[in-house]
Amino acid sequence: MLSNNRFCTANCHAQNHTIRWLLWFLLLFSSQPLLYANTEPLLHHDLKVEIAPETGNLLATDTLQLGRDMTELQFLLHADLSVELIDPAGSLTTEELLQGTVPIKRYRIQLTTPSDHFTLQYKGTIAHTLRKRGELSSLRQSTPGKISKEGVFLGGSSYWYPQVGSTLVSFSLQVALPEGWLSVSQGSQLADKPGWQELQPQEEIYLIAAPYHRYERGQLGTLAEVYLRKDNAELADRYLQATQKYLDLYEKLIGPYPYSKFSLIENFWESGYGMPSFTLLGPQVIQLPFIINTSYPHEILHNWWGNGVYIDATSGNWSEGLTTYLADHLLKEQQGQGANYRRNALQNYANYVTQQDDFPLLKFRGNQGQISQSIGYGKTLILFHMLREIVGDELFLKGLQSFYRDYKFRRAGFDQIRNSFEKVSEKSLERFFSQWLSRTGAPTLKLVNVTTEPLKDRYRLSVTLEQTQAEAPFLLNIPLFISGAGQGQTEWHSLEMKARKTTWVIETKLLPIKLAIDPRFDLFRHLDPSEIPSTLGQLFGAKKVAAILPSAAEATLKQAYLGLISQWQQRQPGLSIIWDNQIDTLPTEGHLWIIGARNRFKKEITPLLESSDIDLNTSSQAMAFPHSSRPNQTIGFIQSDTVAAIAGLTRKLPHYGRYSYALFNGDEPQIVQRGEWAVNNSALSWIIESDYSEPAGELTDHPPLAQ
Repeated sequence: MLSNNRFCTANCHAQNHTIRWLLWFLLLFSSQPLLYANTEPLLHHDLKVEIAPETGNLLATDTLQLGRDMTELQFLLHADLSVELIDPAGSLTTEELLQGTVPIKRYRIQLTTPSDHFTLQYKGTIAHTLRKRGELSSLRQSTPGKISKEGVFLGGSSYWYPQVGSTLVSFSLQVALPEGWLSVSQGSQLADKPGWQELQPQEEIYLIAAPYHRYERGQLGTLAEVYLRKDNAELADRYLQATQKYLDLYEKLIGPYPYSKFSLIENFWESGYGMPSFTLLGPQVIQLPFIINTSYPHEILHNWWGNGVYIDATSGNWSEGLTTYLADHLLKEQQGQGANYRRNALQNYANYVTQQDDFPLLKFRGNQGQISQSIGYGKTLILFHMLREIVGDELFLKGLQSFYRDYKFRRAGFDQIRNSFEKVSEKSLERFFSQWLSRTGAPTLKLVNVTTEPLKDRYRLSVTLEQTQAEAPFLLNIPLFISGAGQGQTEWHSLEMKARKTTWVIETKLLPIKLAIDPRFDLFRHLDPSEIPSTLGQLFGAKKVAAILPSAAEATLKQAYLGLISQWQQRQPGLSIIWDNQIDTLPTEGHLWIIGARNRFKKEITPLLESSDIDLNTSSQAMAFPHSSRPNQTIGFIQSDTVAAIAGLTRKLPHYGRYSYALFNGDEPQIVQRGEWAVNNSALSWIIESDYSEPAGELTDHPPLAQ
């Protein structure tokens, strides 16, 4: 999870959505609808809560303001909480028990006389255990809700307060806790008592609590906070500074920050969640030095996308891809590495998504693993990059600002995004969005031919490009780069392609030296094999892989290597095990792992190891190479000096899938070097003047969207 810098938004915990939406459907068409705000219903909760962490008990009183007089209403509440109607007079009946991630009861209230509010009192325990979200990492745990002596985590998925369908809510929340404990929720602190309030529409209500050390720093009306379980002023200060930096960046880019504070909160298990106005990071995660400049801005930005403008659950999840584009990608773009980031996104799609696994973006709901991540994050971020290429940087930012301004604290989908960009660009984008949202697959490009003809004062180029995928042609804007004789001599062209094969005629004053199709990876497409370095991810994403284990290794190492592969088999069923003394030659189908320094097939990659420009004097190594005579077959190599390090590699290596090699030291083990093999001579490039020896114009990346 960490190496991909992909944390969950609050919506990762909004479980049992189907139940809530069905209930809301019934309420929507009842004779007494709730108050509408911004075309959506809104409830206000006035909560008073007592928490007993030692026993896991919760005692709460909740007055729900309905916005209009009603006599009947249904709601959901955790089944382990006993509830009674306090005010006004009426009856409370249990309709049914619903089993899901947590047990839920559906209740019906029938009031004696119409009222615009009612008050419930309820109590009980919420103590769901932590469960692994993946077999390979202790950092992927979750719980729908937990009150314990280690801490409190309650959200919409806990059903710790009465929920009426998917109705948006505002709230006031008074919290009584043991001495030394602090609570956190979205919004701002109450002025005269411990607790929180948020009057803007919210999707759910959170309550986080623990014995925290609190740090703060104000900035132009927005408070930066840090809550740590142990006193660490230096760590807190780094996060406070980073909070101010990224809030300033995104306010200038998109619009005013939608909340009164942003808080970094240390969780009592390893997590990476983004909630409205705060993020909840685990104790190990929070210490990682790279998090503050990678995942942390991603979580801050979610307060604009996902926790500021909400995701319309009836259409695709646009928030993760847009947040990734304006956080992870933007930071790389500022470092001059935007093209490489986009290539990695395309490579992940190639590594992990087969035709059988693919699905349209309209069906992406959230991160369920590498396949959904490669589509929902990677494809969506490149969709927004292609949209930026169509409208230009200035209108792209205006479109984002318009979308945020019009839909803040409302639910919105891709249709609303399209409308915002059509409004600022004054052009129809219907076909663009329809194609990339509803189709699966991607175009595959082949540069068929390039010819040049000298004219009186210029050159005429004829360029033929073909889409070779089995599916129907895509409508594309093809980026074409011409490198001319002399430094700084370059031209960019954007060429429309509708048909299976297209020929363009281009006239240029440059003396053309080289031509390249999409060299900055601006299109969502299948990469040509000549553009892809061998990576560990090609092995982790493959449907068929054989791991060749060393029969001559020491018994403890053999057992450790066997354990490594056995663990990986739990999520990669196409991974098989072969001992090196069981075969005479390497399999020709599927990718291969060669495991261990004493593997009899190590000689197959020894020349590649010796020719690589990396330091092999480390205690553990993992790398991937193309087979010398079978370029579509990747050979991975893993070796380690210690059994303890192999256990660490089992957990860590899947998170280094984007790299060609990863080198480690120590029993932990600690990464010391990682990188990708250089890629030259793309099949989508064409050398026009091979004998030209003077400097030619060089490719440059896009100027960053924000400096």
